[in-house]
Amino acid sequence: MLRLSKRAPATSSSAQLPSPSKNEYRPDIDGLRALAVLPVILFHANLFSTGGFIGVDVFFVISGYLITQIIERELKEGSFSLLVFYQRRMRRIFPALFAMFAGSTAIAFFGLPPKELQDFGESLQASAAFYSNILFYQQSGYFAPQAELQPFLHTWTLAVEEQFYFCWPLLLMILNLPTISKLKVPASLAIFFGSLWLSTNWVAEAPNAAFYLLPSRAWELALGALLCLPPVSGRLARLPRTVASVASLTGIFMLGVAVIAFNKLTPFPGLAALLPCLGAALIIAAGVGGPSTGGKLLSLRPFVWTGLISYSLYLWHWPILFFGGVIVNHKLDLPQRCFLVVLTFFVAWLSWRFVETPFRHSKVVRSESWNWVKRGLWASASFAAIGSVLFIGEGFPGRRPDIASWIKEQTAETTKFQNWSCLARGETVPDAKGCLLGAPSATSQYEVVLWGDSHATQLAPGINNIGQHLGVTTRLISKAGCGPIPGVKYLPLEEMRVGCPAFNDAALKAVLENNKVRVVVLAAHWAAHSDGGLLLTFDGQRPTPDESRQRFVSSVGKLVTTLVDSGRQVILVGQTPIPSAELVACIYRARFIGRNENMCSFGKSERNASVEHLVNQVLDGAVSQLKSKIQILRPYDYLCSNSQGCILEADGKLLYMMDNQHLSANGVRLLEPDFEKLIKSALVAVKSSEVSVKDPAN
Repeated sequence: MLRLSKRAPATSSSAQLPSPSKNEYRPDIDGLRALAVLPVILFHANLFSTGGFIGVDVFFVISGYLITQIIERELKEGSFSLLVFYQRRMRRIFPALFAMFAGSTAIAFFGLPPKELQDFGESLQASAAFYSNILFYQQSGYFAPQAELQPFLHTWTLAVEEQFYFCWPLLLMILNLPTISKLKVPASLAIFFGSLWLSTNWVAEAPNAAFYLLPSRAWELALGALLCLPPVSGRLARLPRTVASVASLTGIFMLGVAVIAFNKLTPFPGLAALLPCLGAALIIAAGVGGPSTGGKLLSLRPFVWTGLISYSLYLWHWPILFFGGVIVNHKLDLPQRCFLVVLTFFVAWLSWRFVETPFRHSKVVRSESWNWVKRGLWASASFAAIGSVLFIGEGFPGRRPDIASWIKEQTAETTKFQNWSCLARGETVPDAKGCLLGAPSATSQYEVVLWGDSHATQLAPGINNIGQHLGVTTRLISKAGCGPIPGVKYLPLEEMRVGCPAFNDAALKAVLENNKVRVVVLAAHWAAHSDGGLLLTFDGQRPTPDESRQRFVSSVGKLVTTLVDSGRQVILVGQTPIPSAELVACIYRARFIGRNENMCSFGKSERNASVEHLVNQVLDGAVSQLKSKIQILRPYDYLCSNSQGCILEADGKLLYMMDNQHLSANGVRLLEPDFEKLIKSALVAVKSSEVSVKDPAN
């Protein structure tokens, strides 16, 4: 009979395996690995799997079960060694992981422009040192467009597991002491419920932390661990086969529901993750006492074969999809994505056959455990050092000295924009003194307020020029991800939007309490509010897109009415046409490798035209009763035309920053002439109104 040590591969959980004379090999767990990895690949390839991200949760449960089973067995025998434990972890995880690092680094060095290579280096360093989950938590949400530009995004799961297994064996060793051994299950249950409680709370308050960090994920590993702890495992072994079969089929059904029903808008992990995790637990539990109906289904050869190579599949799928996009230098179409998925299977099989299998074979690897641990740590440190060099070297712009200064200039503008303290990240409104634009003000007084999210911040260079020309001072009040809509919360929950209600309330208060403010300019990523990308809620309950759109209309209308009634003039800045995540990167890559940039144009984008129409419809609806008292500036009119589509460049200068979403100073400059007229007109209107109030006879 096949044994775990000879057949079961590592997954993203990369479980190490017992000796051949112990636990019998369970092909259904390999089949379960297949059910975990396939949805992840299809999700990342954008192929019919809206909830495929739940596959990593299944891996966590599998890992917790298999690793704890091995530790428990060896503790019982008195043969457990931390040194041997970590040596086995390294033998199972490191070879294939480092092969993926090496291949990706070689392609990145020759194919990525400096800023992308610098970011690659930072993520390589974090991935090799197993803290990439913390890095990505600090950078952006898992579903954010920027995340698609991280070739090592998927390594966050490995980081979570290694952080867990740094502590878990020590805890089991302590709980194995005769005087407290009865506390093993209660302690595991405490971790399960405590971590689940934290995950549920963080989903609402700190969603990025809930997704990426160990404290909110530990319960998934603990769930798997509970299945092999006595007396739980003993009771599972005595389950009637009929009950076990029903349980296994129910578990498969639960996984299917999660893959189909969940999507990027699902608050996750939290309570939603119970569905796939309990489904995986049911499948594992059903097989403890022998084969079940669901287990037999998962033991079919195609599932088992996919499970055998699942670790390499997981490691290679995302870099292959990412670098495939780099090579073609445009958004991957359906045939290309399908081809890259097939290529992933081929590369994964090669990795499993010629990297994973030889390194875990005792006849090939004869080193003592300590030597293996030292070599593994040295190799990990080497890749981390390579990543550090790429990061500190700013992606080595000298690889293309002819465009190095241009790339440095573009990078500097984007970095300054993203790191500007006036683009708030928390719920506190930045002090006015450091966020004044236009004419200098010794007393920090200002007549105009520019309020909104980062799409308001992008206008700062233009507002600054206009203010200097007109002799007007403007205060910028902006927070990343938060449109100027007081009183609402955003779904899906994202870290940067949790503080939006408090920030917007404070911003409105700052405007209304300052009687010097005469004009308020409102700007935001309105499209996300209009097309259902962001849902607006008052009570935390999920509305339908239509309900959210109505709340948007009423909330913006209420805000504008409040401002107008207080005597202020209002200027609405419409939606900035946004290129897809690949288009701006396409230009940088094309210039770096000397390709034609024509493929990087917006072209006649029906999508941008339809988005503009929708946003106009919604904004017009919000201010329909106040049209005579407000003015609207529509960036679309300056960057797009119905016949030619939208533009990325003008006079050889990029109109967008490197983040793909925001106008550069060159782009904003196209709006300045008419923007200045609107501000000047608004100031004149306010002054005329003030004169009328002072002199009613006129």
